[in-house]
Amino acid sequence: MINILKKKTSEKVGFKIKDLNSCIQLSNIILENNDEFVSYNTLRRLYKIVKDTELPSNKTLDILSRFNGYHNYQYFIKTYKFENKWKLQNDVYEIQNSNDINLLLTFLKKILKSKENHISVLIQILRELLLQKKYHQLYKIFALKELEIKNLTYDEVTHIGNGIGLLLRKINLEDEVIKTLLSIKNYQDLVFTMFVDYANLNTYYFQHIKLFKTIKSKDYLVAFYLCIENLHSYLYLKQIPHSNISLKEYYHPILKSRIIAQKLFVKYKNIINHLDKHYEIPKIPKLPIEYFYELIITAMITKNSVVMEWIIEKVEDNKEENYIFHIRHIQHYFIMKSLYFALKKERKQFKESRKFYSVEAGSTSYKEMLEIFIIIAQYQFANASERINLKNQYLQTTKKLSYPLFDENYLILSAIP
Repeated sequence: MINILKKKTSEKVGFKIKDLNSCIQLSNIILENNDEFVSYNTLRRLYKIVKDTELPSNKTLDILSRFNGYHNYQYFIKTYKFENKWKLQNDVYEIQNSNDINLLLTFLKKILKSKENHISVLIQILRELLLQKKYHQLYKIFALKELEIKNLTYDEVTHIGNGIGLLLRKINLEDEVIKTLLSIKNYQDLVFTMFVDYANLNTYYFQHIKLFKTIKSKDYLVAFYLCIENLHSYLYLKQIPHSNISLKEYYHPILKSRIIAQKLFVKYKNIINHLDKHYEIPKIPKLPIEYFYELIITAMITKNSVVMEWIIEKVEDNKEENYIFHIRHIQHYFIMKSLYFALKKERKQFKESRKFYSVEAGSTSYKEMLEIFIIIAQYQFANASERINLKNQYLQTTKKLSYPLFDENYLILSAIP
């Protein structure tokens, strides 16, 4: 907050505080305007013009705060964050109301660079443009260099995907709009492949897959949608259409795990040998959990306890923080682990594993699917009255999803699909 106060002070006087003369000038302005004195040497230390390891005194900070219109430094700390948020929101309203796309793009570039409430503001703007059907503005924003995936953190990408993906469940877009969005790489990376909507593979999301197939795409995106088509077929109890999806070394670890997981849909006989072969990477002795991400969800869908056990052995060896750095990934793992112990009828281990997961902390686009596996695992150890309640929950959730795989028989773990 001290740096923010210094910046506000510099902005108020209209010049940078960078040398002795500017410190003298600032000292005089504060004295003239507020009748309070801060020596130029104090200002030199505050602005790091001369080396000093000591923090500025409360008196100095109070004087600078009053110069900027606050009662004191503590009042500045308490009110600035709200003041800044309100100003930012007002800027958003005014810029959107102006309908000036160049002004909007300049504004977004600025906040994306500043990294201050940038993702929340971006999502707000994107959602409003979708609702207002201002698609050309939407296309230009998604094309921004600042929104390239290399410029964002994993959590930022996840928030963007969730923010837009959840809205796509509620609105109808024309096919041409969808195709245009799908042709923009940033949209592919931030929404289409990030928010894989497991709850809507029979509605809008699969329609997006169909339209995406009409667009000339890179091989990793082709591999991605072929995997989704296989999943769709499995959920609809149909024959798996793509048995040999090409896997290349440069693919993202999550996509690799998705491709490798396809073998589970066809009940590949030597699955453990197949997994061992693909996961033998000498340069990475301990694999991050993202390498198992889609394999985890597919093992649950197929109720493959052999693969679950293999995953548990691999992950338990790598539970240092360095290897489990995304909370969503580890949540899926713990849900799978509890399902595994339910399959094995190991009540004690099941109860222990239940302590570590929360469906709310899992991936938003997987939420309904994860709820099914939690209910199934709990059902195995429930008494008669609890089973009635859990069965009702299961039927309500599966009715929403409408996937033929999830019938009443699927609730029984001994019934392997």
